[in-house]
Amino acid sequence: GSGTSGSGGIVQVHSGRSTASSGGSIAISSGEGTQTSSGSVRVASANGGVTGSSGQLAFSSGTSAMGNSGTIVIGSGASTSGRSGAILISVGRGTSGSGGEVGLSSGRSAIASGGSLVVKSGEGTQTSSGNVIICSSNAGVAGSSGRLVFSSGSAKNGNSGSVFLGSGTSSCGRGGSMTFSVGSGTSGYGGFLRLQAGRNNPSSGGEVLVLSGEGTTTSSGKISISTANSGATGSSGKLSFSSGTARYGNSGALCIGT
Repeated sequence: GSGTSGSGGIVQVHSGRSTASSGGSIAISSGEGTQTSSGSVRVASANGGVTGSSGQLAFSSGTSAMGNSGTIVIGSGASTSGRSGAILISVGRGTSGSGGEVGLSSGRSAIASGGSLVVKSGEGTQTSSGNVIICSSNAGVAGSSGRLVFSSGSAKNGNSGSVFLGSGTSSCGRGGSMTFSVGSGTSGYGGFLRLQAGRNNPSSGGEVLVLSGEGTTTSSGKISISTANSGATGSSGKLSFSSGTARYGNSGALCIGT
């Protein structure tokens, strides 16, 4: 029932405890529709009042002293003649401050490697597999679109993690293409595209390698480095090939050969 002071009353659903085996389960299941759809299961907090927030929803497994903590499985069922159900995770809109965040974080381990985070599209057994699209939303009238950051974490005594971007192999077709492109604009200079190897102290810095693909029975691929054509009143861009300066040793050599 409702009240006029303090917090509202609590509803608890609690299964039985066991000292020798597993505790009891709690099953919440909607009704079956033998000819049409089954019923929905809805878990939601009530709307917030004038000065409050809506209630939190917490789905969590319990802790474990010696074994593994429980797994949380969220998924849609399989379908024999139709499509499988979609899963949507979405943050609501707001009118003040920044938008709400969606955080995905794998588990921490004190003695072994941390947990992996895998984002994978669905397999198409007869046709193409699904797409994986990671993008920020479009900017408003006076703002910029959000950044995309792909980075490994730092390391104290070992190597920091590698970042791999690549397409898969194909047994009967061509390998997938990779395109790095900066969007066009209408003011100022065009956006930069920069490839830079790592700095090292006290050893040599990292290398930058640009290598075309091997043709095992025919020619290898071409490497083309060129500037874009100029506009009506400008000049085409400059090409600069240069080694860096050196304070006490020799500056780097520049080798061009066939």
